Amino acid sequence: MSGVFDRRPDVAASGDQAAAAGRDIGTAVTAPGAIGTQHIENLTLLAAAAPDAVPPAASVDAPQGLTNLPERPRLFVGRTRELDLLRAGGGAEGSSVAQVLHGLGGVGKTTLAAHWAAEHAPYSPVWWIPGDSRAAVDAGLSSLAAAVVPALAGYMQQGQLRDWALQWLTTHTNWLVVLDNVADPADVKPLLAAVPHGRFLITSRRSTGWHGTAERISLETLEPGEAAELFARIAPDAGDGIPAVCAELGCLPLAVEQAAAYCLETGTAADEYLALLADYPADMYTAAVEGGDLQRTIARVWHVTLGRLADDPLAVTILLTIAWYAPEDIPRSLLAGLGSPPAVRGAVGRLAAHSMVSLHGTTSLSVHRLVQAVSRTPDPEDPHRHADAVAGARDTAAKCLVELLPDDARDPALWPVWRTLLPHAEALAARTGPAADGVEPALLFSKVGEFAGEQQLRGRAIRLLSRGESGLLRLLGPDRPAYLVARNRLINLVPLPREEALAHAARCARVLGERHPDAITARYELTASYLEAGDYASAERNVAQVVRMRGRVLGEEHPDTLRARWGALMVMTGKEDLETLGSHAEELLADCVRALGERHPLTLDVRVLRSQLVSEVGRRLVAPAFATAHAHEGDRATVLRAALEQLRGELDPQALREWATASLPEAERRLADSEAALGREHGDTIAARLNMAQMHLGAEDFGNALHHARQAASDAEQYLGADSPTTLGARMSLMFVSLAARDATVGLETVAWFRRVLERGDHGGDAEKLREGIDGMADALAKALEQNTDTDGGTE
Repeated sequence: MSGVFDRRPDVAASGDQAAAAGRDIGTAVTAPGAIGTQHIENLTLLAAAAPDAVPPAASVDAPQGLTNLPERPRLFVGRTRELDLLRAGGGAEGSSVAQVLHGLGGVGKTTLAAHWAAEHAPYSPVWWIPGDSRAAVDAGLSSLAAAVVPALAGYMQQGQLRDWALQWLTTHTNWLVVLDNVADPADVKPLLAAVPHGRFLITSRRSTGWHGTAERISLETLEPGEAAELFARIAPDAGDGIPAVCAELGCLPLAVEQAAAYCLETGTAADEYLALLADYPADMYTAAVEGGDLQRTIARVWHVTLGRLADDPLAVTILLTIAWYAPEDIPRSLLAGLGSPPAVRGAVGRLAAHSMVSLHGTTSLSVHRLVQAVSRTPDPEDPHRHADAVAGARDTAAKCLVELLPDDARDPALWPVWRTLLPHAEALAARTGPAADGVEPALLFSKVGEFAGEQQLRGRAIRLLSRGESGLLRLLGPDRPAYLVARNRLINLVPLPREEALAHAARCARVLGERHPDAITARYELTASYLEAGDYASAERNVAQVVRMRGRVLGEEHPDTLRARWGALMVMTGKEDLETLGSHAEELLADCVRALGERHPLTLDVRVLRSQLVSEVGRRLVAPAFATAHAHEGDRATVLRAALEQLRGELDPQALREWATASLPEAERRLADSEAALGREHGDTIAARLNMAQMHLGAEDFGNALHHARQAASDAEQYLGADSPTTLGARMSLMFVSLAARDATVGLETVAWFRRVLERGDHGGDAEKLREGIDGMADALAKALEQNTDTDGGTE
């Protein structure tokens, strides 16, 4: 193999009729008048020259401004951090400096190197050398020698030219050599070690193997605004869909450039390109515009990397498998079943070394979303991505998730694992249609949906639960236990009409047996169907029967028995007087503390109810909400308004302040316990923070009330989503606090937030009613601020 330190004897020739050959020569006839050659290969004909005609490298200065840059990028955006690092990497005068730009194929390493070399590098000469092999490096050095002294090419072979260039670099400073697309650090290490002066800039997909050799500069994707700017500079008329296309492409520069060039050449709007990408991914990932380099399309660029990994099939399997997950925070434990620990670690390490994945500590990794998209797209011309391999990887992804799922979605001790796996199960569901689901994916979606429901992620939970339930019905039929359990999970969030719920409970009793825990659960879920139908007497009888059945079958202190007793309390809210309800809550709380502990989620729920009912003021405050429990749906607004009017007439402001002040320690305890037991992201923790805001508001501590209300609204949107009822409720509470505090800034921000939700359609309700509500909030804010102006002569 050719290389800087490969020292095969070079063959030179001199004389009036000289011939030199490196190898494979049969007969060369050079006599005057002679005709013919026999079996001549690799023959180099050199001009006559004396050995002393070769100038010493140290004595020759390169022509000023000498360069062979392949391009001077006209389209360049961003990269401020990386340019600063390159600028700062000059090193001490007279020393050798080597930096390597490493990252995913298509991330813009070559473009950045060319831009810096052309616009910012104070060096001469600037020489560009392809670095994909030792032979390419040798050829690049030889071309440098010939450029410094053109006459050398007439009487020196490549090996001699290479050595002369090496001597020149060793004896000169203030030059820059760019080694582009180095495939293996070993190919350039001898060169870097041999040269004590000057500057090397390397680009490579390899992120490892550079320690002690070159300073690493990791190159990430563009920022969203930078990617959109790049796209718009190429295709300025592509329309408003540019940011969405850039987001779908993960802001990868090569992909953004190619998409924009396609839109420009074909007259395609950005939103139309997005649709093409969704419907024809295989075509779009390999599309090249007229005059473009087909080998530089996204699919082809990464095909090269996969080819280098072909000797490790496990690395390719892992890449195709994680393509079905969310791109960030992929637990490495998901890959444990794919091979032995050393084999999996080695394969992941190789993927990271070639910049196909990024490692985060020792527990997780991430992968660019476009790498995932290409890996999920079958290509009959790519041996790594044929249809069977892609489909098999999807099944493997589901299997790996199922193997890692904890047993109990309601155990807070296991929630960290569930929270880690939830986005990957959702990604798997989103990337294929339900028709492709087998039993294993359907079970996965149902189980993960149950956890999402426990976290009060209602919309996300229903999507997963529905997918799992329909898949199991299609695959197993209505009389299989797995399907009946999945149906139980779904109707826990979406109650069935009463007759369907009765039929489901009867089917569970027939298939599973009346005393089976899941058959009893089906009967428990029937309670909500009775309540929806306004049949409160049947709901009360049904939940009481479930309490007795669970007590006999599971035990009086089993969590499900205690949950049934909690459900019975909820049914009683519209019937019992609140003082009696408080006594029942006190009794249930004592049992929950004894059986489950102080910080179990059910204990916390019961404690909240007990705290609301323990005092006269507390009972009056919750009475309006409880008054609507057994009202018909059409009458609930009227009942609530009447209860609130009664509350205004009865509640003494001084008594409210005293009660709120006295309740603050319990509210603080509730928040601390919820955050410790459930996590900051749980809906009950957010509700506990809202309760803190209300207590401070009642105590007329507006500063703390605003602080907790804003934090609760922010947490709700971050963790539960803008479309969550908890998020909408938190924003309503924030609006109420801002009105009471006469805070114009918070009030206007909240009104603007609701208007954005209305525009996006994230509310999941009646748009006209929401619009009326927003207008009402704006009017209330304006009136409150007017009153404040009249009273204080100004607004906050």
